[in-house]
Amino acid sequence: MQRFFLLLFSMKHSIIVGFGLAGLAFAEQLKRSNLSFSIIDSGRGGSSQIAAGIYNPTVLKRFSLAWNADVFHQYAMPFYSDLESKLKTQIVYPAQIHKIFNKRSEHNEWISASDTKKLAPFLDPKIHSNHDDSINATLGYGNVMSSGRVATNHLINSYKSFLNSDEFIEEEFDFKKLKYSDSSITYKDIQAKHIVFCEGFKMINNPFFKNLPLVGSKGEILIIKAPKLKSKAILKGPIFITPIGGDLYWAGATFERNDKTLRCTPEGREWVLNRIHKMISTEIEVIEHITQIRPTVQDRRPLLGTHPAYKNIHLLNGLGSRGVLAAPLLSEWLLDYIEDKSMLNSEVDISRFESYLRQTD
Repeated sequence: MQRFFLLLFSMKHSIIVGFGLAGLAFAEQLKRSNLSFSIIDSGRGGSSQIAAGIYNPTVLKRFSLAWNADVFHQYAMPFYSDLESKLKTQIVYPAQIHKIFNKRSEHNEWISASDTKKLAPFLDPKIHSNHDDSINATLGYGNVMSSGRVATNHLINSYKSFLNSDEFIEEEFDFKKLKYSDSSITYKDIQAKHIVFCEGFKMINNPFFKNLPLVGSKGEILIIKAPKLKSKAILKGPIFITPIGGDLYWAGATFERNDKTLRCTPEGREWVLNRIHKMISTEIEVIEHITQIRPTVQDRRPLLGTHPAYKNIHLLNGLGSRGVLAAPLLSEWLLDYIEDKSMLNSEVDISRFESYLRQTD
């Protein structure tokens, strides 16, 4: 009996598996609600650690608003500002995005889009002339406002240092050591009410959720040094070229659905280099070539919810290329759902794929 009360007293609210943007955001929601947790992460990093961290509510291929992006943006910016205060370090770097036009017809499309209610806060209606010889933009560019980047790797490392020793365990999660019942979760010597998987593309090996249609998109990125490129704006042409400090720029990324390896390829390097040279005409030096697999979903919506057979096993995944904007609010949605405060949006609820979840191997 004494041991029972001791275990009950020390029981965590949640075990969080994975510590990218999704895991961090969910941990922060728990902290804000004074709920305890332990994070388990391999420490090897994922797509969040190498992302440019661009927050951009628009889809610049079609001059439209990304799904729910205005709502995500309104929630995310104060969320990250609060984290900056808590961690006592800068993580948000506001920057305009200059969308380089490829054809004159885009001018009218841009002006028309900027006149719509939802896009007006983000798209400057003016067509800007380019006066920078190092940038190839003979047809000018459009300016995206209220955009920028979050230094995701710095955020993750800073938050990790902020955590208590019992709140972060660096090890590969071992599913064989997981025990679960209707009332509790046990992993080794940790007891919790819930477990939340935030593994990114590693979800394909998760026995509870691996049948969900997580497609995954491999991206290859180059970190380049371009001393004569003095752009403080993020450049958007066929790829993004993002200033990350000093003379360094993040350039990419490729979009590959078939290759699921973490091998940097000569073809990927040349693909990115070719597009860099289309956008800028200045000497560059490749500092680093990196790759990761973004957790993208078949229907391009996130994966949130609870396994239909296990009521305390949950998922927060599939954030894709919009993770910086989406993670803060999605993590609140999931916690509110777990605590029976609200229903999940049907577009993100994994119940839309319930037939996948009930498949057995």
